[in-house]
Amino acid sequence: MAGLIGVIFDITERKRAEEKLHLAASVFTYAREGILITTADGTIIDVNDAFSRITGYGRDEVVGQNPRLLSSGRHDQAFYADMWRALIDTGHWHGEIWNRRKSGEVFVEMQTISSVRDALGKPREYVSLFSDITVLKENERRLERIANYDALTGLPNRVLLSDRLRQGMAQAQRQGHLLAVAFLDLDGFKAINDSHGHKAGDELLIGVATRMTATLRESDTLARIGGDEFVAVLFDLADAAASEPMLSRLLAAAADPVPAGNLLLQVSASLGVTFYPQAAEVNADQLMRQADQAMYQAKLAGKNRYHVFDAEQDRSVRGHHKAWSAFNAPSLSTSSFSITSPRSTCARAYCLAPRP
Repeated sequence: MAGLIGVIFDITERKRAEEKLHLAASVFTYAREGILITTADGTIIDVNDAFSRITGYGRDEVVGQNPRLLSSGRHDQAFYADMWRALIDTGHWHGEIWNRRKSGEVFVEMQTISSVRDALGKPREYVSLFSDITVLKENERRLERIANYDALTGLPNRVLLSDRLRQGMAQAQRQGHLLAVAFLDLDGFKAINDSHGHKAGDELLIGVATRMTATLRESDTLARIGGDEFVAVLFDLADAAASEPMLSRLLAAAADPVPAGNLLLQVSASLGVTFYPQAAEVNADQLMRQADQAMYQAKLAGKNRYHVFDAEQDRSVRGHHKAWSAFNAPSLSTSSFSITSPRSTCARAYCLAPRP
């Protein structure tokens, strides 16, 4: 009597394993992120299509090579040492890294590197996933520039000026040097705008800004805070006298004629300056107000000059103001005294016009 004998094998686990392998292969092939796999010693054993699209290197060009062929040269040895330390200690590293495409173009990527360990826990391969974020970084830089720089002249704006001034004040305290804040307002700019139009006025502002910047040291800051108002911060001054040549050069640069089409435009500038540290504690906003008040005195004294804020006289005026405020209203109404505004007496009678 003939019969049939059947043998049944449970291949569920094998099918699951095959499905996992198929899924892994699909992810490797179709992922938008670049994928690079190396041996434990750093030899490239496989890359996906996205890797080739991002870097410009074909698979055959990189297999057997070291990832160093992508190096941009922007990172030092300490950077890579920290990366390997993280991989050894934690099994992964994540961060931004600058690399170079086959074309030579440098690009920035967001990269995650993970170690694949064997049964004994030793690294067997390293898998790197990365995305090209160059466009994102460029957009960030563009937004940062819009937020921190004047669109017309390219100078730092009020936001960046405030940050640099506060940093400079902290540095001046640590190092025992002086810092100068110079508030500069162009004389006659409105008349040029009214007579020749805003385009000519803009060309004048650009020309004046360029020339004034050229008179300063690289460590100094010149900012445009609006309209025809500029602020210069002069760092690391041995004493107040050390600022005088720079202030005179700023005034001379502001007064140089600027060509604008067929026109030759010329203005002058009034400049007020104050110094930090002072005997009394002051903040960045107070320094700006002091320099602004001194600039106003320079205008009253005839323009095209600078005026130095006198903190001691300012305190004296404020003291007199408080003393008079202590009197009652009737006595003030019958008094023949008048109180002079601190704005008009805050700076000492010390105005120097630039030499012709």
